[in-house]
Amino acid sequence: DLHSFPTRRSSDLHIATTEKRLLYRPRRLYASGDPDFRRALGILLGPPFVPGNRVTTLINGDRIFPPMLAAIRAAKISVTFETFVIRDPIGAAFCEALAAAAERGVTVCILIDWLGSRGMDPQLIEATRKAGCDLQLYHPPTWFHLGRLNNRTHRKVLIVDGVTGFTGGVGMGNEWLGDAQDEAHWRESHYQVEGPVVAQMQAVFVDNWIKATGRVLHGPEFFPATYATAGDMDAQMFGSSPVGGSESMHLMILLALTAAQKSIDIENAYFVPDRLTAEALAVAARRGVRVRIVVYMEIGRASCRERV
Repeated sequence: DLHSFPTRRSSDLHIATTEKRLLYRPRRLYASGDPDFRRALGILLGPPFVPGNRVTTLINGDRIFPPMLAAIRAAKISVTFETFVIRDPIGAAFCEALAAAAERGVTVCILIDWLGSRGMDPQLIEATRKAGCDLQLYHPPTWFHLGRLNNRTHRKVLIVDGVTGFTGGVGMGNEWLGDAQDEAHWRESHYQVEGPVVAQMQAVFVDNWIKATGRVLHGPEFFPATYATAGDMDAQMFGSSPVGGSESMHLMILLALTAAQKSIDIENAYFVPDRLTAEALAVAARRGVRVRIVVYMEIGRASCRERV
């Protein structure tokens, strides 16, 4: 959802699409430290950069899950939560915390991908709903929507009281527990966010909530009238989907690679660059930018990490 870059081949040209597709790399008009670079990202990608945010980096489950659970347990007004994978004892712990929040009067809206939740105990889903949580499954299979069966949500967002947000790559499963101490426990990055950009995070959740339910969430319960300054970071949040935004994600990557001055570090389990992205990386390397890429490879039961 957030990491797929479309690739265009000559054999694809007859296929109709609702989105424009980039055919040429953007020119290098500014460097990453220039104000015009940040302004261009805000203008071209949709939501503008907003100041006054604090972003805390959380690495691996030992540091990711405790603050997320603590935020849910301290919620007073609302919790919105969207994820792809949810299962195992850590998934149950989140459901229990969300159910307890609903029982004390907090509005709790949960959006779980139908496919990613297949390993979840159905009784746990039912218990979470009975506690008062509005739990919805994203794109369950139906005969009249078979064409969208592979359109899954990989968004991972948690917003508490409209003012504290979490996003990143973590899933709710045993492999994300611990501290990446062995092959059975995965390394992951997640982020705790405070400040005005949390409203943009909430809007990303509401976008998929509308797709799943036809209902919009709004008002001060989800979007406080004012956001206190939490730090000195400018931030921007936008999402993509198969029918809207994937070209914005592609453009963001290309603009960033083109503007890079000193270094480009990429870590991604799904690194399949298209021609434009590969060219942008090569051009950056030729102008003296240090380029480092870490990918994850899995073949059959054997897995390894390679540095390219």
